[in-house]
Amino acid sequence: MTRHRRNVVSLTDVRLPQLRAEITDLRERLQNVTEIFNENEQSFKIIADIAIALQASDTLEALDDIVGGAMIEQSADHARFYVKTPKFHGRETKNIRDIASLDPTTKESISNLVATKCEACRSETYRTLLDVEVEDTVSIAQIPVLHQSVSGILIIGAEDPNFFSNNVGTLYLDFLGRTLACAASRILNAPNVYARAERFDERSL
Repeated sequence: MTRHRRNVVSLTDVRLPQLRAEITDLRERLQNVTEIFNENEQSFKIIADIAIALQASDTLEALDDIVGGAMIEQSADHARFYVKTPKFHGRETKNIRDIASLDPTTKESISNLVATKCEACRSETYRTLLDVEVEDTVSIAQIPVLHQSVSGILIIGAEDPNFFSNNVGTLYLDFLGRTLACAASRILNAPNVYARAERFDERSL
């Protein structure tokens, strides 16, 4: 009888390791969720700050500074806004360009974009779109900028080829595109926008 009891495996001995494993798994999942939440919170703050700056901008110069500064200083590496709106023709700034300035092949490839697209790209494409020399594979986000009379594409680039992978969520990028479109529409349709643009062009020379 004593020998038989010695060979009996307690239910506690079986379940305890299983419960410990389940608790460890749950702890890891919770940690992952917490990390994702923190990342999303940080991303939301960045986008919110940019949106506020866009809403406050009232000149092409201010808009140009946001595209070339605030949009990349805390996340990506480079950005450029290509405008298709006829009113903008001939009024390029450092980071806001007329889409007509692109070669026909590149222009055609991005002109019909209707949804945000994230992907790795070759250094040649990066150089063409962002005028930046890179040696290795990089990544870009192509974001439609559409509102009323404004039509364009926001290109944001990162030298990390995985930063804008094709499985990246685009919720914040879509919001950024809509906010930029509203700001651009307000500025480009302002009565004295061209006078302000000429002053900015003179200072850029």
